Amino acid sequence: MKRVKKRFVFLAAFILMMIVAVLSFVLINGRTFTLKPPQFLYGAIAEMYGYSVEVSDEDVVRIDRTFIEDNIICADLTSVGTGTATVTVKAGDITYKAAEIKVDVFGVIYDTERLSFNGYVLAEWAIIICLLAVAAVMIASYIGAYRKAEFSYSMVAYGGTALFSLALAVYTAYRLPWMNTFRIFLMNVTETGFYFLVVSTPLIMAVSVAFAVSNIWLLRHEGFRPVNMLGIAIGVFWFVSIFSIFVGRTSGIIRLSYDLIDMFFLGAAYFVSFMECVFLSIMVTSFFATRFRPPYNKDYLIILGCGIRKDGSLTPLLRGRADAALSFEREQFAETGRHAKFVPSGGQGSDEIISESEAIKRYLLEQGVPEEMIVKEDKSVNTSQNIEFSRKVIEKDAGTLDGVKSAFATTNYHIFRGYILSKKHNLDAQGLPAKTKWYFFPNAFLRELAGIIVEKKLQFALIALLITAVFALLKWIID
Repeated sequence: MKRVKKRFVFLAAFILMMIVAVLSFVLINGRTFTLKPPQFLYGAIAEMYGYSVEVSDEDVVRIDRTFIEDNIICADLTSVGTGTATVTVKAGDITYKAAEIKVDVFGVIYDTERLSFNGYVLAEWAIIICLLAVAAVMIASYIGAYRKAEFSYSMVAYGGTALFSLALAVYTAYRLPWMNTFRIFLMNVTETGFYFLVVSTPLIMAVSVAFAVSNIWLLRHEGFRPVNMLGIAIGVFWFVSIFSIFVGRTSGIIRLSYDLIDMFFLGAAYFVSFMECVFLSIMVTSFFATRFRPPYNKDYLIILGCGIRKDGSLTPLLRGRADAALSFEREQFAETGRHAKFVPSGGQGSDEIISESEAIKRYLLEQGVPEEMIVKEDKSVNTSQNIEFSRKVIEKDAGTLDGVKSAFATTNYHIFRGYILSKKHNLDAQGLPAKTKWYFFPNAFLRELAGIIVEKKLQFALIALLITAVFALLKWIID
């Protein structure tokens, strides 16, 4: 079993252990309960005029002790049988219902109005600790993937989940001193996604504006293509989503409701918050992919093709990719005395006089590369085929892929895409970035966001269903 899988087994076992520990504590200690109703003025009245605490059914629960703490009339209860009972407090001329108590078949006492029981604080901390454990495992998995240069959608998922879990844990722990009942705790948990949106909205809006501006530059310099509108489209989508959630949640606050409509908007806030974390993880992971420097142990250097000029010479974009491969090969030879073969990749387009691979080969020859160090791949028409067909060329030239180390040279905004496709086509390859214009980057991030949604659509659907199920359960519990 791989190490990353062991981490997840450990995480599942840890969460299960926490659940068992909380349930065991509640079952063992739940027969007693200290009732502390949230009436803050009656303690002073009680001290002046006296007070009493009564229970409607002494065959269900008995009162062991009454006392005043923090200016609140409290009572220690012990379960006697099963059923429900009402606890009433009298202070001077005031009589009020303090709680509706339920005792289950295990003898555990519940304050049904506040969802409190002996051990609810332990349950709260267990949830926070489990969130921190999820964040820790995801961070460890992310670091492990980085060290192995396994830049992938899984690595993005590790980063996004770590950020989301950590945010939930920190906010919930921060609010815990004000959560004097389990009901309030659960209500705060359901609202955490919404407050995450509140905090992150300025950043996301700034990023959305930056993406829209970059798209305008991209359209001006590269012409109109639907893919060049991704930044504007995502910015509009994000704005509409966040605005709708804010309006929906605000209306719930005004109506003082916690109904299904309100829960829907809170659930939507959770999902959008999670997607924001995934997007931020894509940005960070893509940046790390461009900064990672492969070791000098490569046997083949793939140069991913793109458009060439009408005369068959390289465009600045493609020349940058070829130069990145040339620079690495020379550095590797100077460092280790080990040469690497070049694999120029790219077929011939309908408007091109020669194939992209042939154009790259001619450029390499001009730079002094011996012809025997060049192995062309001239059938591919897109990046996926660049990787797939280059893999076959390498396998044919080397006789096997076992132990063969490769790298692919491409534009820096395209590096993460290269890692994704290399993994898809089972090629052990790492990226060599070539610099390009800044306005290409935002669209690259958004394309990877779209890519991870398409690639992991079942997982995202399961996350949406899980959020729906959790909020339905919380709605049932809170009500």
